Amino acid sequence: MSLFIGLIAGAGVDKSYILPIALITALVLTVNRNKIASSDQPEKSSRQHTKPEKGYYTWPESGRFACKIAAAPFQKVIQQLIQENIINLDDDSITKTHTLKAHLIPDNSNPFDSDVVHIDINGHPVCYLNHDESKNFHRRLHEKEISNQITICDAIISWSSETNKKTLRYTVKLDLEPF
Repeated sequence: MSLFIGLIAGAGVDKSYILPIALITALVLTVNRNKIASSDQPEKSSRQHTKPEKGYYTWPESGRFACKIAAAPFQKVIQQLIQENIINLDDDSITKTHTLKAHLIPDNSNPFDSDVVHIDINGHPVCYLNHDESKNFHRRLHEKEISNQITICDAIISWSSETNKKTLRYTVKLDLEPF
């Protein structure tokens, strides 16, 4: 980015200014990278209470978080979510939790299984429902007359330390009845 700005601005003045402008731009962008990154993302609290997104059905909140999803293959993605949402992992308690909004997305484009459902949190896939869970979820959508629509529910990301205290294990639970 800084090289591009240096080329454009430096070429407009004199070609000998390209490198100094590129270096100054790189320095300014590096110093302000945290401000730039936080300016595109709205401030997040540990429990988001936002208006439902238009066009999406929002499942009623029960507060039970009874639906535990298989997040084992997505541990790195969940860790990235934790980092992006500025969640403090250094709290003293053994098990910690954080609530976010999950999008349950039916995907009919899969040629091998037309009932696939994946769960995204903040645009990151954290789970694909297995075949039976997907069938049950599609049945629920059909009962609500919202077949193949994206729906939203609260999700809790919790983590606990493994025995060596260096490895964290993440779990995702949805505020839905189990599939």
